[in-house]
Amino acid sequence: MKKTLVFLLCFSLFPSQNPKINNGKVVAIYDGDTVKVRSDIGFERRVRLIGIDTPEIEDSPVNTPLEALLAKRFTFHHLFRKRVKLSYEKEMEDQYGRLLAYVWTEKGLFNEFILKEGFARVFLKFSYGMREKFVRIQKEAQRQAKGFWREEPYPILATQQVRNHIGKLCRVQFRCASIKKSGSLVFLLAKSGDFAALIPKGHLSLFSNIQSMKGKTAQVFGFLEGYRGQSQIMLFFPSQITSQKGDGSIFFLTNRNFINVQ
Repeated sequence: MKKTLVFLLCFSLFPSQNPKINNGKVVAIYDGDTVKVRSDIGFERRVRLIGIDTPEIEDSPVNTPLEALLAKRFTFHHLFRKRVKLSYEKEMEDQYGRLLAYVWTEKGLFNEFILKEGFARVFLKFSYGMREKFVRIQKEAQRQAKGFWREEPYPILATQQVRNHIGKLCRVQFRCASIKKSGSLVFLLAKSGDFAALIPKGHLSLFSNIQSMKGKTAQVFGFLEGYRGQSQIMLFFPSQITSQKGDGSIFFLTNRNFINVQ
């Protein structure tokens, strides 16, 4: 026990001297290509996934691209609290002290999977063993118009259809029966009870008159997730939600007034 405590203390003081992690659990998601892994003996390291690239999460919600936030939700959906194995190339750390690793789950190599689903691009600045394979995977994702490679319009799904599209970018139409706040989230709950649109507290100031959505039919766009038997989409920007006014025109919510878009 004492040896373990001494080891952990030394790691907290000198993290770059810590050996690589072979097995552990993902305990935090920073963005689509960077996570935190806790090893089986208790120490934690930031891990940068080899060979993939997603946009950075900026300090200000307004300055963060939607694509960056959707990529983060993809990685969160598939890796958070999951056990993983890490494998490495010759260079194990980057200039920021992050481990450079391939992240393996029970379903296979996640670095490959996120490219295959179109939520990341191939990192081409440096060479690495799987670079050519990753380029081929990205080209196939582009050919199939997966993830970010797909252009509008996305098909509009009813709430009864969404369970077959978990883990995809979708546009969902629902009637907002109620609005409630729970913790750091505001929930727009569907009348059917099987779907919700969520707005994080940090982004709520970007939306205006959110209570006016109650009783209206809305369309929301984003990454479709499943949580405790319910399907949900996280909303970061007003452009992800549209509704219909009494005169038939379409609007989305901003931090000012309703903006007519049709």
